[in-house]
Amino acid sequence: MNMRALLMSENFHKAMIFLGVIGSFITIIMGWGGMDFLVRTVVKKMLRLVPGSITWNMWKTIPIPVYLKFNIFNITNPEEMSQGAKPRVNEMGPYVYIIDYDKHNFVPNEDDDTYVYQDSKTYFFVPEMSNGREDDMVTYINLIFVGVSHVAHDFTDVDFILETLDTMLAEKGEKLYRTDKVKDLFFDGVSIQSYIELLEDPLVQQAGDIDLPEDFKDGKFALFKGKNGTLDAWWEVHTGIRDHREFGQLVAWQNKSKLTFHKADSCNSINGSDGTLNPPFVEPGISDLFIFIPELCRSVKWQYDHETVAHGIPVSRFQFPDINTPAEDPDLWCFCPHDDLGKCDIHGIASLAACYQGVPIMFSKPHFLDVDTSVRKQIDGVNPDQKKHGGFIDIHALTGVTIQASVTMQLSIELVNWPSMPSFANASRAFVPFAWIQQEATIDALNMFLIRMQSTFLGLWPFLRWLNLFGCLGLVGIGGLLVYNGRKGSSTVDITEEENKEGEVDKELNVWIKKFVK
Repeated sequence: MNMRALLMSENFHKAMIFLGVIGSFITIIMGWGGMDFLVRTVVKKMLRLVPGSITWNMWKTIPIPVYLKFNIFNITNPEEMSQGAKPRVNEMGPYVYIIDYDKHNFVPNEDDDTYVYQDSKTYFFVPEMSNGREDDMVTYINLIFVGVSHVAHDFTDVDFILETLDTMLAEKGEKLYRTDKVKDLFFDGVSIQSYIELLEDPLVQQAGDIDLPEDFKDGKFALFKGKNGTLDAWWEVHTGIRDHREFGQLVAWQNKSKLTFHKADSCNSINGSDGTLNPPFVEPGISDLFIFIPELCRSVKWQYDHETVAHGIPVSRFQFPDINTPAEDPDLWCFCPHDDLGKCDIHGIASLAACYQGVPIMFSKPHFLDVDTSVRKQIDGVNPDQKKHGGFIDIHALTGVTIQASVTMQLSIELVNWPSMPSFANASRAFVPFAWIQQEATIDALNMFLIRMQSTFLGLWPFLRWLNLFGCLGLVGIGGLLVYNGRKGSSTVDITEEENKEGEVDKELNVWIKKFVK
């Protein structure tokens, strides 16, 4: 049978009808619920921490570039500041580092559907992305000296002791400010030998058993001391195998299910993820996004802002929330390190003293963005900008994948003009910014392409399902019409042949009649 005969055959037309009916049935199932079920099933299957899987390998080493940017507030009038002038700062940087992540020492906990592991980070300076060099000299607020002044006042209110302490440190060269290399300040360490010698002084030893924090006992201080290329904290995370809603959610940090820094369990709770994994099926404006940030000693609930598009992918944008006071949000009372909650009454800035050995390190958004204006008036040179300084996270709602993120925070310290300490007596009270830090990451090109294609297809699916349904119904209609026309044509041919046979019989009959008449 040639192709033309096949296409004109009734069996082929019936096959068209059959395929159209089956296609319509499948389209109705997939178009109105089935596709959503299929996609969700695949996503659940993919987003599990199973050793050797794609998700596991990407989570273990984080193959995308993650950048850490340091911006330092250089004090341009240090001597005048010591004598009561308003601190004046200019921003140096950014000093950009790329972070090499890895995870080690995995211990499965099948009963709880979790993995325990230890992480490490290695920082590599990226000069071509930086505005400055690691050996740049920067003048900054002397965090240790100012911190000691606060701890000393918590320890005693005897003016003679406080004045003696200040004098002893001043004689060792301590001032309200320091000048050091950028790299020493962040990684290699600056000397704090003055404080080691102070604690070894017989007069100080008579006051009691006073210990420096373990990290300071080698006479060095740096923000990321001992955290570059070394094993760091222990984490425990849900795999998501049993429940996709728990995927990537933290169970414990440093082998503890709760922190011990704050006054109540609600503030000590470890909620959310470490920022690298999120559960799928985010409901914009409904789902909560918690990220535990060890440097802030707390889990932060990010605030849903709006729907937008990032790199051609529809995303839900979450913003770093406003930092409220206990008066504005009573649930935050346990974050205040003071018995008097009135000491935690400045909007936009919060104390980290509880987890930094009593040193009144404060955190806020960079350049005191969204902080009470009275704080910004204490400093010259801060210029808050929402676009530049407001942190955000863009999440693909279906998969929970972070498409891009920019997490920012600023560290400051409260400078107090203590009357009994000569080095501080003439200073103006102020929250002096030290540095602001930005961590940035964008999903890799391959996964970005795959998610973009998926998003495009699912966006077109409401239109495609109707197009496909009409196409299948059209196939049924055309097939039915061809069968009908084929059968009608066959019937006409049969009638014509019968009529022709009757005509031939009539002719023969007439011949015989004529012969009989003759």
